[in-house]
Amino acid sequence: MESPIFIVGASRSGTSLMRNILNRHPRIGICGETHFHHYVYKRRKHFGDLADLKNRRRVIEEYLGLRRLRFITDRAGLSEALMREGSSYQDLFTSFVKFHALSGAKQRWGEKTPQHAFFAETLCDWFPSGTIIHMIRDPRDVVASLQRMPWGHDSVVPNARRWLNHNLAAHRCHGKRAYFPVQYEELVTQPEREVARICARLGEEYFPGLLDPTGHQVHPPPALWTQGATKPITTERLGTWRQELTPKQVAQIEWVIGPHMETFGYGRESDPPSSWTIAQGIGGAAFDTFRMRVTQIPGIWYHLARPTKLSKEEFWMSRRVAKRGQMPAGLQ
Repeated sequence: MESPIFIVGASRSGTSLMRNILNRHPRIGICGETHFHHYVYKRRKHFGDLADLKNRRRVIEEYLGLRRLRFITDRAGLSEALMREGSSYQDLFTSFVKFHALSGAKQRWGEKTPQHAFFAETLCDWFPSGTIIHMIRDPRDVVASLQRMPWGHDSVVPNARRWLNHNLAAHRCHGKRAYFPVQYEELVTQPEREVARICARLGEEYFPGLLDPTGHQVHPPPALWTQGATKPITTERLGTWRQELTPKQVAQIEWVIGPHMETFGYGRESDPPSSWTIAQGIGGAAFDTFRMRVTQIPGIWYHLARPTKLSKEEFWMSRRVAKRGQMPAGLQ
């Protein structure tokens, strides 16, 4: 198998769009969101050494029991491959993602989990010949989109922090050979040029069919909030923050992100907020976060006290989203 491809970035930054584009390539198979870092790698001290078959079996059973992984069709085959090949956490992750590509008769394997921005440095170390595509989008458009998501915060401040934390984490790989930033705005305004540039970086042939979603079936089926990524590329979502956010919200977002806006290629468009506007933003964020955490208390308990009980934590952490009438991707 050839060098892998990973897609990371803040949620609502075009990671699903990039995955769908690359999956149209006859040689590339990008797996959907595995959340391997959160559910497995961060708990490696609790699961233990995977060279021990008992530990390996336990982590595979717990991990494949997650509802968000229900898109897996050949669960028995995957489990067998993981037991055979997953003697370390790197090997376990590699086996999982390679299995997806091989199942689709693809030679090039990869994975897309936005939160793997926090896993990017480890991915660089594990796969020095790979490519980490860092999707970057205007933070105000990202926050405006997150405001509509059932799993997002109601306050713009924590949503802005989400954008900042994800992008700073991925940017720590800046300077490493694997790191490859892609600006969402460039992708949707100049799709042919950008996708050709991405293919050149990957050492793959570009052809116009990569931009044509007609007849291309997405696996797993997209959640409601990712269905737009299955349609033809459009610029209609650029700058929607101007209509969807108030001037006060824009000022709060730009205050949170501060000078990092320029780091990622965006300029401020509001005056510095007043102390009262900042206080309102902090207060709203604290109340919103407290309300969210209250509904997640059982999940937080499992995370801290029973960290290997993955499905229990997943169930309770997704309760707030379920009550809003939607379920996270893979949990419908």
